[in-house]
Amino acid sequence: MSSAVELLSDIRQSSERRPFEVLKLAEPLLNTGKISRVDDVWLVYEQVFTAAIDEGQIELAKTILTILHKRFNDSQRVRRLYGMVNEAVGHPSEAKQLYKQMLDADETNVLASKRLVALLKAEGHTKEAIAQLVTYLDTHANDFEAWLELGSLYLRHHLYPQAAFCVEEVILQQPANHYFHLCYAEICYTMGNLGTALKEYLRVVELSTDNVRGFYGVKLVADRILELGNLSKKERQDAGLGDAPQTATLQRLSQLATERLVHAYNSAGETSRKTAEAWLKD
Repeated sequence: MSSAVELLSDIRQSSERRPFEVLKLAEPLLNTGKISRVDDVWLVYEQVFTAAIDEGQIELAKTILTILHKRFNDSQRVRRLYGMVNEAVGHPSEAKQLYKQMLDADETNVLASKRLVALLKAEGHTKEAIAQLVTYLDTHANDFEAWLELGSLYLRHHLYPQAAFCVEEVILQQPANHYFHLCYAEICYTMGNLGTALKEYLRVVELSTDNVRGFYGVKLVADRILELGNLSKKERQDAGLGDAPQTATLQRLSQLATERLVHAYNSAGETSRKTAEAWLKD
């Protein structure tokens, strides 16, 4: 029993969703009644409930929910689980009403707010999901995952400046994560802000020295700036090129990126290597 309990604890602490494994580990605990002797029995029950929902074992989820309700009759956390059951059985309107009631009682309820956003997103109501996330982030501005989700929703509607702002908030909280700099660079490039895009791509390859997408970005932006040639002062400002590197520096950056990409694809398959070389020659 102890090994199963320890493994369940490890899965909880890692925040991983491994429902099949959770149910397999919990099955003997549930069948023998030994689960009642577990130190974190209520956390285990909640973990098994979530796994049952993920695996479509609704009856098991309802059984566990009954146990939790008897122990925590007025718990908002348990009310959220009722909402998840409604979602799982195809009653989204009931789930939505429940989450809204919970937020009316406590607008800072993180769990209810996130479930409501997930439900709105699943129904395709992205504008409502955006509004709910904006309200949530007014109170929980340090939740970088919520900023990422909001940025993703903005991108669905091609609202690039708003998406860029969201990723900026993420980078403030996670400055050493190269992936977020890469996301920001790609959004800036899409908006035509070449100067910032180049800086961010360079930051990517500084943090992740073998990042292929980062070097592709460096080459793409450096070559694009070189193609633009002599622009007026206003045009350079519009493209974010007020402090862009000089031509010689851009050429060196493009060459360096090309060399690193060739090196990266030398160990790849023949088809991938030839495709990359053809692109780099154009």
